[in-house]
Amino acid sequence: MSLKHAILGFLSYQSLSGYDLKKAFDRSVQHFWPANQSQIYRTLADMKDEGLVEHEVIVREERLDMKIYHITPAGTQELHRWLSAPLPPADYREPFLIQLYFGGNISDEELIEVLKQRIRIIEEKLGVFLSVYPTYQEKLKTHEDKRAYFLNLAPMEYGIHNGFSLLEWYRNMISRLESKDYTLKDFQ
Repeated sequence: MSLKHAILGFLSYQSLSGYDLKKAFDRSVQHFWPANQSQIYRTLADMKDEGLVEHEVIVREERLDMKIYHITPAGTQELHRWLSAPLPPADYREPFLIQLYFGGNISDEELIEVLKQRIRIIEEKLGVFLSVYPTYQEKLKTHEDKRAYFLNLAPMEYGIHNGFSLLEWYRNMISRLESKDYTLKDFQ
């Protein structure tokens, strides 16, 4: 996924300034697609050159002028094309898995501590997701576009599901290391 498509998605809901786009990222998709302010502004400039967005300048006397970005018909068409096309598989890089792969170079006790730290990180993220999820569930009941709101929340559900699965796996690895059970799982 490109940042361009995420920006088009936000602008399909409403016109926003670059600053407001950053806030939108931080409030909604930061846990799986973070973006910094300079990336957003650089991408907006490229998108303007491509004809996917346009902007109007709001003159403000006490502060810097503000650009409000709008999605163009070409931008709407590009967003639709991207949303309806299968994505190629993403390169998957997880630094922890490299660390685990070479874990034979440290003791089981040291590796267990690394795994426990991973558990703490996942539990912290899950705590945040699970604390706000009930509020979103309630809002879904009265939201005017239930389908769109449901799909906005589906990535959080995905994160919760993956978090619980990872916790189970990390705990299982700790148990196997503590008992010196170095056999592989049978998945058949």
